[in-house]
Amino acid sequence: MRSVILLLSLLVSFAALAAEPVKIGITTILSGPTADRGQSEQYGAQLAADRINQAGGVLGRPIELFYADNACKPDIGVPATRRLIEQVHVPVIIGALCTPVTHAILPVIAEAKIPLVIATSAGQDFVDASGVGGNDYAFKTIPSELDISRGLVRWLVSQNVKSVAIVADAGGFFATNAKAFAAAAAKANIQVTRQETIEPGHADLAALLDTLNAGAPDRLVTFLGPSTAGLFRAYEAGGWKIPVTGRLDPASALAAVSPGFREAGGLANLTSVTVFTPALDTPGVADFVAAYSARYGLTPTQRSFFVYEATYLVADAIRRAGSDQPAAIHAALKTTTMPSRLGGTYAPDDHNHAHTPLQIVGLRDGRPAVIAVE
Repeated sequence: MRSVILLLSLLVSFAALAAEPVKIGITTILSGPTADRGQSEQYGAQLAADRINQAGGVLGRPIELFYADNACKPDIGVPATRRLIEQVHVPVIIGALCTPVTHAILPVIAEAKIPLVIATSAGQDFVDASGVGGNDYAFKTIPSELDISRGLVRWLVSQNVKSVAIVADAGGFFATNAKAFAAAAAKANIQVTRQETIEPGHADLAALLDTLNAGAPDRLVTFLGPSTAGLFRAYEAGGWKIPVTGRLDPASALAAVSPGFREAGGLANLTSVTVFTPALDTPGVADFVAAYSARYGLTPTQRSFFVYEATYLVADAIRRAGSDQPAAIHAALKTTTMPSRLGGTYAPDDHNHAHTPLQIVGLRDGRPAVIAVE
């Protein structure tokens, strides 16, 4: 009997693979200086597609991914998206990683009535412009800077933090996050004692830290990229004791200070908020990380994770709709309750935005680890 069941299972799988594929379009960055970012998305999507097909596909058919390189340039991304819709005839698209391209293709998908799953462009402006009163064909799955700020503020409130100083690198991403955090902190009655920006070429970070320290904040909240190493070297040199948190890379902070400072616990209270970390100890994340690492020899990024889940989300919508027509997929995405491997579900709000849990990363035995989920 077992051999008969196995044979039937194999026959179903073979039949699915022989059928006309279900098409899914993906627009991302596959050329130019940030092509590695798009490649991580491609890796996540392809891993999901292969695993879905190994399990029998959807509607008795395999899914096939069609990639469009947008090169992070709207003048390339818009025609590439049109080709996916008009020539490949994809009924749904995942993308576009590059924020300017995502903005540029929103009118295209609205005109064509093709659902777009925004898996990695994080801006709250996409949320505000989607769903009720806006573009009903845009669905955002990755947390926005507003989600992230609110999550970090909730955790700080749980730690009885009453005041913070804020410092951010210059640039849209960092400034947007700092602004969102300041607003969320004010709503939670957390006092912002000082807010500073680190401009490119700013050398005297010690003086900047002195300015931030003047208000004696409970926490220093940072939104850092290029200045991470310099700020933490100044932090060590200045003998700071105020705990640091925010959106930053803990590994880069640890690497910037001396071994003696680390071993003495100089960064023992360092924390960071993130939307995905491979260190999250849940079965779903552990399975994804193991499969991704085994296939590509790399640690997955948040981009690879959210596109991996977006591919499953689209496949789930097609399965529930019983159709791969755009209108049916759109309706199914509006009603999804698919669980995330992070916890929670991808159930969209009125602005077609899902809210997955955030992770607070701290140090355990000197190494980054998840210490809370918000």
